[in-house]
Amino acid sequence: MTELFGQVNKLDPNKGLVTLRMSDEDLRTLQKYHATNQQQVLSVVASDDNEPTPKQRRFAFALLNDVWLSQVGGYWIETPETVKQHFYAMYEYYNSLDFGEFSLSAAKGTKTDTNQFINMLLDYAAIHDISLSVKPLNELEPQEIARWEYRCLMEKMCVVCGKKPSDLHHLDTVGSGRNRQHTNHLGHRAVQLCREHHNMAHSLGIETFMQRFKINGIKIDEKIAVAHGLNIK
Repeated sequence: MTELFGQVNKLDPNKGLVTLRMSDEDLRTLQKYHATNQQQVLSVVASDDNEPTPKQRRFAFALLNDVWLSQVGGYWIETPETVKQHFYAMYEYYNSLDFGEFSLSAAKGTKTDTNQFINMLLDYAAIHDISLSVKPLNELEPQEIARWEYRCLMEKMCVVCGKKPSDLHHLDTVGSGRNRQHTNHLGHRAVQLCREHHNMAHSLGIETFMQRFKINGIKIDEKIAVAHGLNIK
């Protein structure tokens, strides 16, 4: 049995028909099964607005597996289950929750807690330079993307693919006709990009590039400026 996910687009109670919007990956998987000419039976589980979405849960478990594969950690890195229990406990501790109160399950978890848990895992991955099997920009909730953009600027890792080395890329005109070393960078928008995605941004045009990857840029503050040795006077 393979677990697939879809968003309900249309219901027709009279005909008993349900139309789903599915990811390209899940749709290809379903087509592969359908090609066997065997009768397909799907199990549908509905979720309400407060439950973690299937996409959130899948991303969180992918991140936990990436941490385990990296073998970066303490005694708790022994198995995927011990990694999960370690980060559950850390989340409960830092958020003043009782032991066993946090869960990624649809029945017990919440969207807000799951988003915060994912951010904690991304912070850990960024700090320890852990390779990710999925791109955060494709998985994060829209309201969480800015946080990832900021983290990438601070850790000097590409916001699109996570690669290092990478460079700060200005989105606003900085020091046109002037030496950038003498320009105050505070308040100007920037993103962190590896050479490949830096070239892509120039090739596509920055607005098209940003729309494709759903990024908005981050205004440079003192912490970012210090990390990148930028002038702030």
